Amino acid sequence: MEKEDTQSLLGKLVVKEIKTQSDYLADKIRNMVVSRELSDGFKFPNEVEFCKTLNVSRATLREAYKILSTQGFIRIAKHGTYVKCRDDIARKGDFAASLELADTAEMQEFVCALEPAAVFLAAKRIDAAGLRKLESLLLACEAVAENPKELLKKNYLFHACIRDYADNTLITSALAAYYDIFNHQIIENIYSSYSHLDEFIANSLEQHRELFDAISRHDAERARDIAYHHLRVDVETNELQVKSVNS
Repeated sequence: MEKEDTQSLLGKLVVKEIKTQSDYLADKIRNMVVSRELSDGFKFPNEVEFCKTLNVSRATLREAYKILSTQGFIRIAKHGTYVKCRDDIARKGDFAASLELADTAEMQEFVCALEPAAVFLAAKRIDAAGLRKLESLLLACEAVAENPKELLKKNYLFHACIRDYADNTLITSALAAYYDIFNHQIIENIYSSYSHLDEFIANSLEQHRELFDAISRHDAERARDIAYHHLRVDVETNELQVKSVNS
């Protein structure tokens, strides 16, 4: 490619705009919907009054509304602008909106449904090079078994590697969008304060070994079952930990 063509191509990446006032306003309204400060069906004031309250122009407010409407958070009608029902946002909004509004139970169900599916595909599709990489990550986990902070990092990489070899962009990207939340709310919580952490880690690493063995044999159904059980143990252990803290 000629130098001029390369410069022209890369020139398309130049950031020409910074975050606008409309973007900030849309972010604030969205956060208030997610946190339930603005309830289902909340009706915003008429534009003239609302602009005075916010000290913004009508163009800024309308652009913010446009962003929120596209994302599925609000409904713009002839007689006013309303916050949509949370169920409607989750079902009919964009995927990011659904993620933000999902409760803990929904998040767990989502991960427990998709992660085993990714493992099933990985067991079918992984090649020799992938198995060597996965085994190295398995050994890395086992090598830091007595260091929970380091094990958290290695554990994340081990599972991320399996998802990569599923070779299904839709499943892996959907999981990637939410797995960080699952990892933070469930796994990190267990590693930070669970009273029987040594036993939990030992069992977890044993499940890792069983999972690797099933994947290396390309036994997709067995690998999927182990992955599901592995996730359920995480979820149930976290629930026990939460109950212990709250009791």
